[in-house]
Amino acid sequence: PMAAAMTALQAWIKGLSTGSLFIIGAVIGACMGLDMGGPINKTASMAANALYADHPEGIGAGAEAAKIIGGMTPPLGIGIATLIAPKKFTSEERDAGISCIPMGLCFITEGVLPFAANDPARVIPSSMIGSAVASGLAMMFCKTQAAHGVFVLPVTENWPMFLVALAVGSGITAIIYAVIKKPLVESEVKEEEVTDDLDINIG
Repeated sequence: PMAAAMTALQAWIKGLSTGSLFIIGAVIGACMGLDMGGPINKTASMAANALYADHPEGIGAGAEAAKIIGGMTPPLGIGIATLIAPKKFTSEERDAGISCIPMGLCFITEGVLPFAANDPARVIPSSMIGSAVASGLAMMFCKTQAAHGVFVLPVTENWPMFLVALAVGSGITAIIYAVIKKPLVESEVKEEEVTDDLDINIG
């Protein structure tokens, strides 16, 4: 049943190829941001690869750009959120957020998984929205012949727009999650204060 569902989803994404480029990219991006390396993510990735195999110089190259940006946006966005709203995160979460940024640049979406496991109701929608916007823009304006993180820039058509789409999507994810994330509870705040005091004394 799972294989049939994934096949149907892949066929649906490929079937969108006659419609709006932004919509196609947004669907790919939303799927990439949904389960961060899980089956939906991989199905969207395979659909983009299939489009590229059929149309390597046209819509397929745009789908590859959408796929890459859709996978980069969640870790970058969540990482940025820990920087712009640090008081909402524990020290461990802030450290994890910093590590998410280079992971995102390397197209490692799984960096978001610890955050998604702890707060799925907020992390997943934030990631999906940011990835959808970023991938929609990438699908409209960019094409690439390779598929892995910022390393594709030398072979990406209109690479400045690639960076703009990535920045816009990551910023959207970061702002949404920073706003909707619940503040730390009192026990977590006290633990943070103790940790800060220890850091100061050790220093």
